[in-house]
Amino acid sequence: MEQWEVGFMVKRIFLILLVGLFVFASSAGIMAAEQKGSASTTKKEALQVTVKGTVVAAGKDAKGNVNAVAIKSDKGEYKVVLKGKGKDLLKMVGKKVEVTGKLREAKGKKSINVSDFKEASE
Repeated sequence: MEQWEVGFMVKRIFLILLVGLFVFASSAGIMAAEQKGSASTTKKEALQVTVKGTVVAAGKDAKGNVNAVAIKSDKGEYKVVLKGKGKDLLKMVGKKVEVTGKLREAKGKKSINVSDFKEASE
């Protein structure tokens, strides 16, 4: 083979590898975008629910102060999101309540973003 033929073959192989790399990178990007899109479409909407149960401490700081609460009911335990009205439940540990809010479930754990609550009768 002549030198120019070898140079031409090397350029051709390089071009084929470059095109292959481009195709691979493009398809990987498309697959990642599809996975991200499918994950967002399978995300469940939050449901508005009312739960009756007892406020229990779900966490304490180094001084022993309650810094997280949950509602324990006959249907399970619901971690309270400490925003808005949810913060007020920190002072209600041990009391029976009726809580209304948006329920979310992730990895088998339930949480509720409280929109309203009232102390319930025994």
